[in-house]
Amino acid sequence: MTKVTPIEWTEDLKTSHAGLDAQHKELLTMVNELGEAINQGQGAATMKRLFSYALAYADWHFRYEEELAAKYQCPIAERNLREHTAFRQLIAKFEQKYKEARAAELAGNSNYEILEQLAVTFHQQLNDWIMQHIAIVDKQIGEYVTAVEAAKAEIAVS
Repeated sequence: MTKVTPIEWTEDLKTSHAGLDAQHKELLTMVNELGEAINQGQGAATMKRLFSYALAYADWHFRYEEELAAKYQCPIAERNLREHTAFRQLIAKFEQKYKEARAAELAGNSNYEILEQLAVTFHQQLNDWIMQHIAIVDKQIGEYVTAVEAAKAEIAVS
């Protein structure tokens, strides 16, 4: 059985924006829940549940983040949108693969190990996306918004 390591909330993931950081921690909780299920041999069942949650999270969080980036005219806003699309595509791809493997299993082809390996691969790709997106793109958005807000506050005090 494959063992996965939980994603730790580290300084590298902090964006300097409390709202973004709180929402990102929820995403890490979701991915770590999948990791724990994988470690217990229940990755496939948990993965199935996470598809709809991940898309709901994406709708809620990405809207918040995209509105924030647009409001402050963040230079990285366009890349952020592309990466959000890639996240949704990642979820859809794995949901389709899950359905195909599950259909084969129901047709009599034992695919338990295939489904569990799919969960491991899904977890790894979510982990990779999170580490790359939050640590690079979202960090730039958070720092940019914080800098603009600080400049506005300084001007208001002057």
